[in-house]
Amino acid sequence: MNVSLEFIWRTFQQNTPSDRKTLQKVSLFVDDMDWAYTANDQIHVSARYIEGYSSDVKREFTGILYHEMTHVWQWSGNGQAPGGLIEGIADFVRLKAG
Repeated sequence: MNVSLEFIWRTFQQNTPSDRKTLQKVSLFVDDMDWAYTANDQIHVSARYIEGYSSDVKREFTGILYHEMTHVWQWSGNGQAPGGLIEGIADFVRLKAG
């Protein structure tokens, strides 16, 4: 998760601590559910999705982490940014990460 964190900070050009959100930790949970989501500093990933994924699971899980870690660290305009913009930025970071 540290690698994704550094990548996200570079992508967002958050070069100093004053540019970044202040969080002490990020927690990752693999849950029995149908989707992935992030709430504040908690990332929840679908065990069902990962279990049923038939291609490169490591690559897919890494991609999900980049997307969800983006949500942890991105600013949302005090909750006013359009959801499509927030999701699009997270998708962009995932694709840029490879």
